[in-house]
Amino acid sequence: MTIAAGYLTSEGIVFGTDSTTTISTKKGVAQLFNYAQKIFEVGENSRFGVCTWGGGSVQGVSHRTLIARLADKLDLKTTKVREAVDTFKEIVSQVYENGTKTAFVGYLLGGWDPDEHVPECYQLTFDSKTKGNVEQFSIGEGRFLGCPEFFSRVFHGFDSKLPSRILNELKKVELGVPEKEVEKAFNEAYQKAVIPLAAIGFADLPIREAIDFVHTYLHITIKAFKFRFGPPICGGPIEIAFVSTDRKFRWVLHKEFDRAIYEQEP
Repeated sequence: MTIAAGYLTSEGIVFGTDSTTTISTKKGVAQLFNYAQKIFEVGENSRFGVCTWGGGSVQGVSHRTLIARLADKLDLKTTKVREAVDTFKEIVSQVYENGTKTAFVGYLLGGWDPDEHVPECYQLTFDSKTKGNVEQFSIGEGRFLGCPEFFSRVFHGFDSKLPSRILNELKKVELGVPEKEVEKAFNEAYQKAVIPLAAIGFADLPIREAIDFVHTYLHITIKAFKFRFGPPICGGPIEIAFVSTDRKFRWVLHKEFDRAIYEQEP
């Protein structure tokens, strides 16, 4: 399991992930590794970044390798963000469809277009049904992926599954009105009631505040899973990177390659 986040502002795109890779079997979690890398610069001195969540690889091909193949196909001076997304979708789709496994994997790919320095970010998801679904972010939008429920409890004041649970219970009660009308009335009331509860202000955050917001999500989620019963399916060092419209890919938090070695040192 992985947690990942992306936040698109008019100043650029922020990526954030944890570092845990979970090795699972039919009997449950078999092993945890806490120093995986899930955020990558596309090539070197690049205005594109990618982060991933879900499966730790695609049919045995690492995310690092797939992103290296993407870099080989791009002109890092002229390629637009959407063109990079379409190319990456093709690369991953070919590997995904050639295998027999159908584990879910997702990516966020973002950066800025040349000439006008316009920031963009896209979400790509691959599973047995949606083999390469693409969704574009809007300015001021943040997406929290993998295990967003604990953060949504803080952000909204309740679990994201609570509304659907209440609606399902209402449908079991004899209210004397058609089920579709109950669902419609509930959804309308929910939309009105939830707006003032959300802990949100100005959406198009300055880049440093967007970095802080992404870090908050990662930190809250990692701590929530740490103190929950069962193996922590996310954790390890937090990694955050960003691409601002005036500069190329930069790290905010990034573990060194000797980090796992020093974990064992006194």
